[in-house]
Amino acid sequence: MMMISKAEAAASLSEADAIGRRTRTAGGYAMAGPHLILWGAVWLVGYTVTGLVDPRFLSLVWLPLVPAGAVGATVLGRQARTRDVRFGATPIRSLVMAVSIALFFLAVYLVFQPAALAPYLVFSALVTALIYVVIGVYGWPRLGWIGAGMFVASMSAYFFAGSYLPFCIALAGGGGLMLGGAWLRTV
Repeated sequence: MMMISKAEAAASLSEADAIGRRTRTAGGYAMAGPHLILWGAVWLVGYTVTGLVDPRFLSLVWLPLVPAGAVGATVLGRQARTRDVRFGATPIRSLVMAVSIALFFLAVYLVFQPAALAPYLVFSALVTALIYVVIGVYGWPRLGWIGAGMFVASMSAYFFAGSYLPFCIALAGGGGLMLGGAWLRTV
């Protein structure tokens, strides 16, 4: 019978813990990837159409897109559960999250009432970028990099895109999420 030292046992346990963390992170990335691609597509369509219509009709652009994204996210969550990937998402939690986010943006827009269209367009991109950076800080670094990229691209568009801002935000946000989702799927 071979005996191992306390140091060897501690090193083995530490290595097992690190493998477990990497496995959970990879599983999380695998689940997050399709969600980022979905919401990136919603974003890309929404902001592109936003750039093409009269600003008075923006609610008509986004009103069908957000619920469609929420339904798609619910379907993706159900598929993930059938693959035994569990991160606490349920259809009701997905719905509550989508409605909460939509109400948050609506409330901010009602309270601050920007006089121009640009703040409306950039605010959601910046909040989304912040969320991904915060998630990245708490253990999912690829999401942090996606958020940082979205932030830089959105602010650059805000200052330099002029009348092309909706299309640049479509690419910065929607394209960034879709590319990020594809990147997460490579883990």
